[in-house]
Amino acid sequence: MTYITIVDDAPAGTVENLDTLMTDILAEPDGLAARYGGMVNGKLCIVAVWDSRAHAEAFMTQRLGPGLTRLLGEKPAPVRSLGVEVEHSYVR
Repeated sequence: MTYITIVDDAPAGTVENLDTLMTDILAEPDGLAARYGGMVNGKLCIVAVWDSRAHAEAFMTQRLGPGLTRLLGEKPAPVRSLGVEVEHSYVR
């Protein structure tokens, strides 16, 4: 079942850092269908669409932390995210 994660204050901090993290540091995550990022009130917000909850959780727990540590030079605070099991969708 499709799963969405929403991070409203991503530790990467900027869109440029997000680009570096996802292109230069981490390989494309398994099960990632789409990712959207932008700044809201000075905070980096990311919405990701996954093939399943298992894919999202594997990325968040196994790969994201080490990637952020490489990007930032220090271990970041745990990433807080909201997860949504998609029960209804509309795509134009």
